[in-house]
Amino acid sequence: MQKLTFFGLFVAAAVARAQAPAADFHVTGGAITYHLVHKMHKVDATSHKVEGKARILPDGKAQVMVRAPSESFDSGNVNRDAHMKETVEAAKYPWVELKALGDGLVAPAAFPATVHKTFKAQLTFHGVQQVFDVPVDVTWESATSVKAATHFAISLDGYKIERPSLMFVKVDDELKLDATLDFAR
Repeated sequence: MQKLTFFGLFVAAAVARAQAPAADFHVTGGAITYHLVHKMHKVDATSHKVEGKARILPDGKAQVMVRAPSESFDSGNVNRDAHMKETVEAAKYPWVELKALGDGLVAPAAFPATVHKTFKAQLTFHGVQQVFDVPVDVTWESATSVKAATHFAISLDGYKIERPSLMFVKVDDELKLDATLDFAR
């Protein structure tokens, strides 16, 4: 009889976990910065107009969607930014969007705590979608506040973007991206 009781408690706990609500978070702040290199200089441009949400399911699976307007990246040089908006066809493709899935993301027993995860991500940029792995540092500040930081690179050629040039020399193909985002419940 005791085995049946233990088994019953085990099943009840599993059912309770399965019925537990997902934890929904939304972006409350942060930034996405791109880094572009030309032989003569380096360009850094940042967008603070990031929006998005994340859902963490009771089994630790995470679903994330984050996006920023293509025209919102500011390098501090109006002419350069206007040229980049033309280059990435911001009017035709107004959003840069990342959707990601991860596993094993559960709130820790004590705060703050940082975990390193790899998410399977789909980045839509300039009308092109590519899927790749993205490393993410997830810092739980509390059960209702999470920071996420990632650093990765993409190929401008891979997203069918005609690389800008200065004095007949094109910028490097690699575009590095840094994102630091605040999520809250």
